[in-house]
Amino acid sequence: MAYKRQIDRLPIPPADAKVHNVTCHYCIVGCGYKAYTWPRNKQGTLKNNAFGIDLSEQQPAEGTWVAPSMYNVVKQNGQDVHLVVVPDQDCVVNSGLGSIRGARMAENRPSDVTGTQEQRLTDPLVWRYGTWQPTSWDDALDLVARVTARVITEGSEDDLVVSMFDHGGSAGGYENTWGTGKLYFQSMKVKNCRIHNRPAYNSEVHSSRDMGVGEL
Repeated sequence: MAYKRQIDRLPIPPADAKVHNVTCHYCIVGCGYKAYTWPRNKQGTLKNNAFGIDLSEQQPAEGTWVAPSMYNVVKQNGQDVHLVVVPDQDCVVNSGLGSIRGARMAENRPSDVTGTQEQRLTDPLVWRYGTWQPTSWDDALDLVARVTARVITEGSEDDLVVSMFDHGGSAGGYENTWGTGKLYFQSMKVKNCRIHNRPAYNSEVHSSRDMGVGEL
């Protein structure tokens, strides 16, 4: 991310940093992570740190180390604190491995200090006049309602199709987000969906590649 280019060092969590057990929220697998927070005016040392390891030595690829994407400065109890989120070595799900999404959980937290707040959506976006335009929730929902009503009026409810990807975001599992999944499949009772990378409505289609049926 732009605000972290050319960074050459990161603060070290002190031995008394607060430790929180967290779960990656990007899918349903449940990979475990450790989140460390501590005051901005404090730092650990190479040999005395929250990880309990000697950071002056080269760490293995699957060891405990911090990349820029695993670090941020966030608010905790109204105060700016350092935040580091690293894969949990003791978690039976991921055994210390981090996904490209889970390993960025710290980086994706809102922060007025590092600028991540500016990269978060605060309003719905609608494609108008050749670009994404911010709009109100009332306008966005009205647009969805009008398009939906037009499709049903000119055809039937079976003509409604949701285009999405599986293994989606924010613990939604298969839907892009939990909110849109609830809207389309529970409230609107949409029966049809198009998943761009799987030939069926589940996270993995077993042996499909062996049968010559690749991702769509």
